This record gives sequence, structure tokens and C-alpha cells, in this order.
Amino acid sequence: MPTPNTPLPPNALRHPKCGNWWTGQTRAHCPACCRTFSCDSAADKHRVGRHGIDRHCVDPATVGLVAVDKPYGVLWQNPGGDPWFNGPSIREAAADDRRWWTDKHAGDNQ
Repeated sequence: MPTPNTPLPPNALRHPKCGNWWTGQTRAHCPACCRTFSCDSAADKHRVGRHGIDRHCVDPATVGLVAVDKPYGVLWQNPGGDPWFNGPSIREAAADDRRWWTDKHAGDNQ
């Protein structure tokens, strides 16, 4: 984490209320509890209650989020075992793309 005399990265964003900073366009920072999350869906998980009535923050660990150390502090994110992350690997997806391209253009050179 930078010291007060260390400049922040050029792409850093800083929350004026707490002074915390982070990088990444998909990050979410809760203005109520000043925790930083990997994305909006992770941030939404830590907010419970009815909107406008009793909505409040809970400890992110209690709703299944995991803490990851980053240069700017702790980032809360969905665990790697979350079904969202269980799609095909990049290698598998690339192989599927190659098969699709090959099948589509099989007769082009004849």
C-alpha cells in the first residue's frame, strides 16, 4: 500500500469520505461501510434488508465472499467455486472457436 508520499497509480480511484483507493473499472466501493468489492454483484451480496426501510451492510464473509489482499487493501469477491466461474476454460473456449471456424469454412479453399 502506498505511503502518503507515494503517488497513486494513474488509474486509481479514491473515495472522498474514507480516503480508500482502488483500481479497476469493474470494482464497487460501498459508500456506507467503505469496503471495496470486485464487482457490483459481490457488493450487492453484503447488503441485506428492504430498500429504503432497513437495508444495511453485513460482514462480507458471512454472505460467502472471500477477502483478497491487493496493493490498495482488501478486495472482497465471490469465491472461485462460485458457479459463475465454472464455465469453460479459455483453452476449451478457444478450441471451440477453432472448430466452429474450421467447420464453417471447410469448403472455402476448393
